[in-house]
This record gives sequence, C-alpha cells and structure tokens, in this order.
Amino acid sequence: MQILQLPLGAAISTLTDAIMDTLSEQQYCLIDQCLPSATITALRTLALARDQRGQMHQAGTSKAAITNPNLRADRIAWLEADDPDPALQTYFNLMAEVQQMANRHLMMGLATYETHFALYPAGSNGYATHIDQFRQHGMQTPSGIRSLTAILYLNDDWPAHAGGALRLYLDEHTQPPTHDARHVDILPVGGRLVLFLSSRFWHQVLPANQARISVTGWFKTR
Repeated sequence: MQILQLPLGAAISTLTDAIMDTLSEQQYCLIDQCLPSATITALRTLALARDQRGQMHQAGTSKAAITNPNLRADRIAWLEADDPDPALQTYFNLMAEVQQMANRHLMMGLATYETHFALYPAGSNGYATHIDQFRQHGMQTPSGIRSLTAILYLNDDWPAHAGGALRLYLDEHTQPPTHDARHVDILPVGGRLVLFLSSRFWHQVLPANQARISVTGWFKTR
C-alpha cells in the first residue's frame, strides 16, 4: 500500500502528478501530512466541542437516513464552506485544491462538495460494508452524484492495536463483499487524506477501542 508523503508546510499541489497518477491507476490514493498538525488539532478540538454541545447527531443509512448504531455508529455534524473558523477555511481550501486538480488532470467534472465531521465513540461497531455511490448505468451520468470521496483523519495518536481502520475492498463487486475479499486496511492516522472513486469501492469502518474522528466529504458532478 503506497502512501504519499506531503513535505511539511508544502501545498498539496506539490504532489499533483503523483496524486493524479495514483488515483488514475488504482482509483484510490493516500496522502499523509496534508495539513499542519496545528490545523488538525484545531479541527479535532472543534469537532469534540460541537459534540459536547450536542450539535452532532446519530448518522443514518440509506436515503431514508435510518439510524442503526449496529450498522453505523458515528455521530456527524454537517459543515458549511462559509463557516469563518480558520481551521475549517484551511480545510475547505485544501478540498478546493483537490477538486481543481481532479478536474484539470482527470476531467472529472466535480462541481460541488458536501462534508461533515464524523465521530465514532470508543468501543463502537464502526460502519458496516457499504458503497458511497451505486454505479450509474446508461449513456449519460446524471448530475449531482457523488464521484470522489475524501476522508481526512483528525486523530491525535492512533496505534495499530486501536483498530478503527478503513477497510477498502479492492475488487469490483455487485453486492457487499465478504470480509475475506481482497482489501487494504487504512489506519486513521491524523493528517492522512484518503481519496477514492465513490462508485468503485465497497468499504467499511472497523470497530475501534478509542474515539475516532474525521472530516468526511464527497465531490459531486455538475
């Protein structure tokens, strides 16, 4: 599993060719140190503060947003691009750079972005195997579908024994794959950005024994 390393303090555009080549070849990409540690800390603090104030709610599954902690255990808070918080503005600027790179080099036609904090409490069940966007059939892809998933981890320290990996199933499946299907397990290390094609990969979040925090978002087509 290749992990690209962004030099400390460098803009993500420094790795444009490597990121786009990797995303083109394997449809997913991992980049470490995507934001300064102070920004990651500020985002984590903001997420925890919103949770403590009761501003995060139990996430649901399916279009009906049915809540079932046995299938999906995270609490979420949606974020707005015009939020004046400096750390959030830095995050949205990073996502804007990713969008620009994907459109310029891969012609993805990404137009909008939606995102939320996601907090999995310690000891929770994680998130059962799912896909972010079912593949569209037909001559023309409809507008407004999720095309590229972006997950930025905000955890302070994450040893391997803490669990909570993102399990990304590598082969294409028409139904949720079995747990022993070919996969990679990606630890939610703070500052790590995971990008993958939303309709390509079934994935799950494994149970964790400590709180797991991220900013998760989706770029949508025009």
